[in-house]
Amino acid sequence: MPRYWECPNCRALLTRERLEAAGGVCPYCDARVGPPSEFADPDAPPLDFDEPRGPAPIVVPATVGGKLAIAARLLVERLPLVAALVFLFKLPANAGIEVLIERRGAAAHPLAPLMLKFVVEIFFDPIVTAAVLIVLAQRMSGVAMPFRAALRGGLDFWWWLLAARVIKQLTILVVGFGAFIPEFGPFRILFLIPMLFLVIRYALVDEVVVLDHAPILDSRRQSSDVVLGRVWQVIGGGFGSLVLLLFLAQLVGRWAEGVDLLDDPMARGLLITVFDVLAVYNTIVLFLIFWEASREPGEKIDAKPDFEEEFL
Repeated sequence: MPRYWECPNCRALLTRERLEAAGGVCPYCDARVGPPSEFADPDAPPLDFDEPRGPAPIVVPATVGGKLAIAARLLVERLPLVAALVFLFKLPANAGIEVLIERRGAAAHPLAPLMLKFVVEIFFDPIVTAAVLIVLAQRMSGVAMPFRAALRGGLDFWWWLLAARVIKQLTILVVGFGAFIPEFGPFRILFLIPMLFLVIRYALVDEVVVLDHAPILDSRRQSSDVVLGRVWQVIGGGFGSLVLLLFLAQLVGRWAEGVDLLDDPMARGLLITVFDVLAVYNTIVLFLIFWEASREPGEKIDAKPDFEEEFL
């Protein structure tokens, strides 16, 4: 009798005890490994297959395409919770910005919407991102985190993630400051190369701060360590998610223009917030790259474990 059975879908090695507990079903991907009778425990009470089960743990695919597909699945699966987090913090700000620009009319600076949006992102996006990362980490282990626990996690990590992001952006800008000086002419491209290099190396700063509790000043180094050896995954995942998001934004924008929604500032604020919800897809893709690099299949997040105990 073999000591381990291999799942035909995710290739996980499973012990008899785990298969007996699941009735012959893989606990990671819900694939059937064997008939329930083969793994029935004679001393255990009968299994109630009508009882609802929690979400199955997820194994991260090795390919970029697989990660993009799993990221889309996770976004759709957790869309109500993600949308609630994004709308809570960004809908009032986005609608307020559009109303302000509408009232000022021609007197408004052409870059005013972008500058105001940048301020909103600086202060509110760390809360949303931290909450989403904690939700995703719990989901990978088969735990569905409720909204209140996710919100609490995002608020607790707000300051740390905000500070880490500011330092990251300042480092990138200092390295590439010459790219913004017109007098440098064609030589400005020489400053873009190290900027792009740092953008890739620091792509996982959010994940190491929230999920690994990395110190603020050490988060850039830890992100670089995780990205090392996965540069093409980060580039491919970031580019693939960007192309998909631009395609969806174009579709939604054309639809909104066709029904004259863009004439109403409140409707524009709502559409911008919808785009913010879709943009979480990029966060999920980078999270999957981080999770594959630093976690074992089925491992639970150790960040703030009291959330689950308090709110579940």
